[in-house]
Amino acid sequence: MEWIEPRGPRWLNLRVLAWGLYDCGLTIFSTLVISRYFGPWIIQQLGGSVFSFNVTLSASMLASGLLQVLLAPISDELGRRRIFVLFFTCVCAGACAALHFVTSSLTAALALFALANVGCQAAFVFYNAMLSDVSDARHRARVSGIGVSLGYLGTILGLVLSERVVNAQPDVHIYRPIFPLTAALVFAFALPLLFFVRERPGLVRLNLRQSLGNSCRAFLTTLRRVSGHREMMLFFLACLLCLDAVETVKANLALYCQTLVGLDPARGFDFPLAWKGNVLFRLTLSEVNLFIVVSTVSAIFGAPLVGHISDKTSHYRAMLWILALWMLALVLAMFSVQRRLFWFTGPLFGLCFGGMWTVMRAHLLEICHPEERGQMFAIFGFVGRCAAVIGPLAWGLTFTRFEPIFGERKAYRLAIGAILTLMAMGFWVMLYARPRETAWRR
Repeated sequence: MEWIEPRGPRWLNLRVLAWGLYDCGLTIFSTLVISRYFGPWIIQQLGGSVFSFNVTLSASMLASGLLQVLLAPISDELGRRRIFVLFFTCVCAGACAALHFVTSSLTAALALFALANVGCQAAFVFYNAMLSDVSDARHRARVSGIGVSLGYLGTILGLVLSERVVNAQPDVHIYRPIFPLTAALVFAFALPLLFFVRERPGLVRLNLRQSLGNSCRAFLTTLRRVSGHREMMLFFLACLLCLDAVETVKANLALYCQTLVGLDPARGFDFPLAWKGNVLFRLTLSEVNLFIVVSTVSAIFGAPLVGHISDKTSHYRAMLWILALWMLALVLAMFSVQRRLFWFTGPLFGLCFGGMWTVMRAHLLEICHPEERGQMFAIFGFVGRCAAVIGPLAWGLTFTRFEPIFGERKAYRLAIGAILTLMAMGFWVMLYARPRETAWRR
């Protein structure tokens, strides 16, 4: 069947919603497994440590980046990305579900966690490249914003479901049922993408053996083109610096809330849902989780708004504004001495999180050649994986160096200052990455 691009007011359709729901599933995995429960589970029950958790996370991020770089040229030549999304989704969901059966082996838990994270991160790259299959150039940022919003909706859904599971038995043993629940949600939210999103026919179609042979050569060619493409090279460098800050904030925000601001990770807030005097549903969220939910709501509504403004103006200018807001949010977090001020900082962080991913994906599609979208998103993903290592390392070294001298609270503020410096450097580099007109964008 011939491919028909969505046009005019019909840009929001079933394909777009199916594509965006996949982001929801991956975000649930990121929230429940990476950010919330896997670390406490292995530390409290399996004898693990913060070091072993972070080393495994960093190693899996780097492994997924290398894997993406190898497989992205193959997907471009085959003209197929959905098959890679399906494969890595099954890897992620299968390894995550298998964590439920680990009772005492720390090595097995870390290995399954690494495998699940590699599957999640690799699938996300091919999913990003499918943005061009569900949108045209005029509406790309808005469609990207829909995906980001649905992804952050997954954060709220995951936290609500996990709180009900954890509150059913206040013991860390109950963390294990969260893993098969997460796996089921990841796979369920992948089904609409697999059934309703058709891929645009590829420009070149070769068999798998030929594609494997051409993969390394294609990647080296892409690297040479990037090195000779000034705006692309500066864009990736700016992304590395900015995503250092983003990944670090995402990994350490909950700990920062508890230690410096004093938000309670245990004390809960009850939100009963009543009908005619009868309580039908009672939602309980801890103070830290409530802060994350409030920030996430801002991201849900902010991402489509930023996408709409970006499509109407310029992806590049919108990205500069988002980076400026990031620096403002980091300054407020660094000098927040009152809880009320920090509660204002949370929604600003949410807007920045949602807006950054929205405009970065759309801008990358704008400046890269149509035949190299998969490869460029693989490089973009690899940059993000490197940022997930460099940023937390800068945070940890800063905190470790200054905590004995100035104390814990000031050391946290200095760590925020180090991340703010990285973001400012990224903003400065992005100023020189202004896109130029190219033949395929005319």
